[in-house]
Amino acid sequence: MIDIDKEIAALKAQRVAALESRADQIGKIAAKANLTTLEISDAALLKEFQQIAERFRRKIGPSNPASA
Repeated sequence: MIDIDKEIAALKAQRVAALESRADQIGKIAAKANLTTLEISDAALLKEFQQIAERFRRKIGPSNPASA
């Protein structure tokens, strides 16, 4: 049981590291797009990112073979 707990902890750490790496990558892309120079609230920027995410989710949804 302890081995399983250690494996779960290691996988959680890997997940956190992967998410942080992806966040860094997205941040760099945002900087390249000059989003860092805009005077926009976090709430407004979050709303725009959510809309972008939703557009991509629709494109790669279950009916799209690319998502399989």
